[in-house]
Amino acid sequence: MGKETMSIFAGGYAGKILYVNLTDGSMEKRPLERDFALKYVGGRGFSSRILWDELETKTDPLSPDNRLVIAAGPLNGTPTPSASRLVVAAKSPLTGVLGDTNSGGYFSPELKYAGFDAIVLRGRSSSPVYLWVRDGKAELRSAKHLWGQKISETNHLLKEELGDDDIHICAMGPAGENLVRYACVMTDGEGAGGRCGMGAVMGSKNLKAVAVRGSQDVGIADPKRFKEAVDAYRQTLEGEVWTDVLRRLGTANLVEHRQKLGIWGAKNFQRATIEGWEKISGESFRERFLVKVMGCMGCMVRCRRYSAIKEGPFAPTYTKGPEYESINSLGAKPYITDPAIILRAHYLCDEYGIDEQTAGSSIAMAMELYERGILTKEQVDGVELIFGNGEALLHFIEKIAYRKGFGDLLAEGTKIMGERLQADYYAIHVKGLEVDASDPRSLPTRALTYAVSTRGSCHLRGFPYIDEFIKPEEAKAYFGTEAVSNLKSLAGKGKMVAWSENWVTIPNLMGVCIFAWNRSRSFSMLVRRGLELMNEIFVATTGLPMTKEQLYHCGERVYNVEKLFNVREGFRRESDYPPRRFFEEELPDGPGKGSKLKREEYDQLLDEYYAARGWDKKTGVPNPETLKVLGVP
Repeated sequence: MGKETMSIFAGGYAGKILYVNLTDGSMEKRPLERDFALKYVGGRGFSSRILWDELETKTDPLSPDNRLVIAAGPLNGTPTPSASRLVVAAKSPLTGVLGDTNSGGYFSPELKYAGFDAIVLRGRSSSPVYLWVRDGKAELRSAKHLWGQKISETNHLLKEELGDDDIHICAMGPAGENLVRYACVMTDGEGAGGRCGMGAVMGSKNLKAVAVRGSQDVGIADPKRFKEAVDAYRQTLEGEVWTDVLRRLGTANLVEHRQKLGIWGAKNFQRATIEGWEKISGESFRERFLVKVMGCMGCMVRCRRYSAIKEGPFAPTYTKGPEYESINSLGAKPYITDPAIILRAHYLCDEYGIDEQTAGSSIAMAMELYERGILTKEQVDGVELIFGNGEALLHFIEKIAYRKGFGDLLAEGTKIMGERLQADYYAIHVKGLEVDASDPRSLPTRALTYAVSTRGSCHLRGFPYIDEFIKPEEAKAYFGTEAVSNLKSLAGKGKMVAWSENWVTIPNLMGVCIFAWNRSRSFSMLVRRGLELMNEIFVATTGLPMTKEQLYHCGERVYNVEKLFNVREGFRRESDYPPRRFFEEELPDGPGKGSKLKREEYDQLLDEYYAARGWDKKTGVPNPETLKVLGVP
């Protein structure tokens, strides 16, 4: 290790956290404590605990008192495959609960090379600034010349100013400057930290960007053991169908899957399938727009796409993606099947720094309200805001970024839109975060996963698909009943969801990609990769004592801290329910036609989930005994 990274750790950790007060410009390097690392590991673990400790109840998310935490994991900066993920967290201005977002690329490893495991920012600068971090040193510089710039130009100007094309940048765009509640952060112009409005928090602090560059080493405590564990991981990818599909089509491969299951959530969750879905399939985007296949740092899966529109009214447009989530939010929800419009909308969201999930959901909600006569043409700036109108989608993305006209209301997200328009039934969210990925009315375990997620509705906070492929004997061993392997049974599913949340938290702590490590149609492989090999690599890297059981409990500990944060903000059992539409309206089409959630069955699932977690069934508050066992707080 270089001089700046010498610490009590034998490897993995830089050993320092940088604290920055934007109000007075002061900075402090604090040592990373060994006990803190053992309990919270890194990434989402560090950010969640820091926010729990340092924020007062009812802190205004857009006030100087909020904290913005940028955190890496212990495996970032090592040769661990797919160890590229960065966590950016704060109290969310969109939801009012703990918010975090996750993106790939190269920023997180570079933060470690620059000498820090995390950066904690507080206060508000009196004028626009950016933070420049290099080899253990940091300074705030004026960003007045960057204010108003889109993401690509911000990156270009910073690299030109600093004279280094190899710096890595986490920035916000105009949407963050204008405090769009779901403004996102972009790493190197391509990695979108989309959910929960972290770009708005940056904007509230007058922080345009964080740039990092480093030349320091990230040590490996036991190189031989590390290599053996990494080789074993690589072997698990051989013949993995999911990996091959991701390499060919990226996450857009899920388009066909969603159509087959009938879980699109199209037209603001009024339809389950899409007519003409083939035009926006992974194959279609590959054939018409793909320029090259890419991967994040050290990635063996390589699911990232780089695409181009080379003809037509949007030419030339060059952009990464699209991801499945882009197609879902900018295609299915507003019911648009023109792939060029989806790709252009995706590009605009990245350039302005907007979370496309909430943007697409907000526009789709407005389209439904317009078609139902709840919104008038005058209210929506004279635009014919109907489903399928791609020009309207593109028009309002720009309006959202600058809070112009009707875009000012769209910039608030669906929860506030529903409250102000007295139309909350049509706002499809949980805790203020819009339902993404799929419609769960025919799949109750997905509904539970989305609803109990600590950051609001999220398909990445758990892994509710286990019951689709787990063997009866595995179900019995892990969840106490073979019924978990039966899709039609609810027994054991609450326990399964709780287990999956603890397990899927672990890559967020380590800094590795869940698509590389935690995707398989074999339950034994999920355990092998996500617990056994993950723990082996962690121990070999850091030299810290850890068993796979202890690692699993680290995930559980972090989830409980996040729950405590939300409870402190007033969120209880009633906040862990899916939107009313899922209980009151049946799926109108597709294989699940006629399905809807049944409240008594959902209550049964939620009761079992709370029991598995050791939380009070009536309130959803963690029991003192549970917290004592986990060593929280």
